[in-house]
Amino acid sequence: MQIEAVARSEVEIRGDLGSLKVLVVDDETSIREALQSYLYHLGIPTVHTAQNGKIALEALNTEKYDYLFMDLMMPEMDGMELLKNLDSNGRPMSIIVMTGFPSMEKVIEAMRNGASDFLIKPFRLQDLKISMERVHRLHRLAKKNWILKRQLEQKRQVEKLNQELQVKIREKTLLYDIIDSLSKVNRSDDLYGYLVKKALEVCDASKACFFLYDQERSGLIALSQKGLQSVRPGHQVSLEPDPHGNRCMAPDFVKAHFQGEHIGKVSIDRPLYSPDLLSVPFRIRQEFFGVMLIGGKGNGGAFSEEDQFLMNFLAERTAQNIENLALYDSLKENLFATLGALVSAIEARDPYTRQHSQRVTQVALRIAQAMDRPFEDCRRLESSGPLHDIGKIGIDDHILKKPDRLTEEEFKNIQAHPLIGVHIVSPLGLDEQELAVIRNHHERWDGKGYPDGLKGTDIPLLARILSVADAFDAMNSDRAYRKALPFEHCLEELVKNKGAQFDPEVVDAALRVLKPYTHE
Repeated sequence: MQIEAVARSEVEIRGDLGSLKVLVVDDETSIREALQSYLYHLGIPTVHTAQNGKIALEALNTEKYDYLFMDLMMPEMDGMELLKNLDSNGRPMSIIVMTGFPSMEKVIEAMRNGASDFLIKPFRLQDLKISMERVHRLHRLAKKNWILKRQLEQKRQVEKLNQELQVKIREKTLLYDIIDSLSKVNRSDDLYGYLVKKALEVCDASKACFFLYDQERSGLIALSQKGLQSVRPGHQVSLEPDPHGNRCMAPDFVKAHFQGEHIGKVSIDRPLYSPDLLSVPFRIRQEFFGVMLIGGKGNGGAFSEEDQFLMNFLAERTAQNIENLALYDSLKENLFATLGALVSAIEARDPYTRQHSQRVTQVALRIAQAMDRPFEDCRRLESSGPLHDIGKIGIDDHILKKPDRLTEEEFKNIQAHPLIGVHIVSPLGLDEQELAVIRNHHERWDGKGYPDGLKGTDIPLLARILSVADAFDAMNSDRAYRKALPFEHCLEELVKNKGAQFDPEVVDAALRVLKPYTHE
């Protein structure tokens, strides 16, 4: 068995000889030259020599060797000092010590400092080969282990780089999405809802609320929220100063909805980043106008610096949009006011229709509220209701004021006013439902209305609501061709035409709103 092991080691070392690099360190020239010649004879292609430890250390700093044959007793730097200065973390190197004075203390010290084997001077060249064969199996295993460690470390580095790359890709994707989606928001009300939704998405959170700063009351007003069931739009939160003069949110509100493990007051004047709460102030031209609070990190995790960076970016990008929307809303309000004045001027020409559009809008709003329509729908009625008949500017006065029955041609002219109205208001940027109020308020539930002949629920709901309000006011006011109908009769007509001209559900809501007035 011993013969087989030796033969196997000889085969292994012979197979590796062509790739080995050896450094021989000895202060005696004859020994260095003899060992170099013998190692060349064995088939080792790279054999370098050094006359002392100092020169050897310089060589080892620039070249990697598989074997180091070194004497212990040398001038300038002996072998033991050289061992202590070797890099133990680099490529594995088998060290065979050559010495004529192998005391046990020296042997133990050399082994502790990395020596693999000893050759006792004087020795035969054959002993050098035997020593290499004895050490080589361990050398191969150490080298393989070193290679595997390097591969594992490289794999870890690649995985780490991939993780960092994924984070950067996600970050860049979110930044682009913020920029792209913000560019598509063209209404202030939509913007605040977008902010909350985007905050939850970006931070993987479950609750967020955007507050507008109320300068008159020096407090905050909730505009939009997700995950806070008891906080409604318009909810007010008071502010109080801390010892440093910073404005802070009322602690009871923060603790009730966001606090978690967070300790301390939440200032609205500076960003707050903690494991369980983010607070991001929003400013326009350095002036504070609102703050976003975000809590409930997904899977019980903690908010990170990345979350804070993304939310700060969202706040910065949003500020410009809010400023632009505020300017747009101001221009839009002026245009609406101008068009509203134009409608009033049109209605003023006919004493029978004076203030008709305003009355219709108010009745439509009350019907919408009775039907529990959301705030956004009421806002749409407020903006489009006063303009629902603006298309009549394109209809001749003699048709509008005609006391007799209209001819077929004249009625066709009247039927054009919804389309004329849509054409006039289209540049204002109204949404589809607002435009539908103007375009489709003369559609009928049975499909016999105009201009599109829509039927049933195909008619937009807000147009159905305004249709009932419009018909009621028309019946309840004097016209050129008749006097106002009695209030009770107007309600009877709504009921009579329920399911034919009008949406039954809208008529029921209108009756709930209007019946209390029958006894006035």
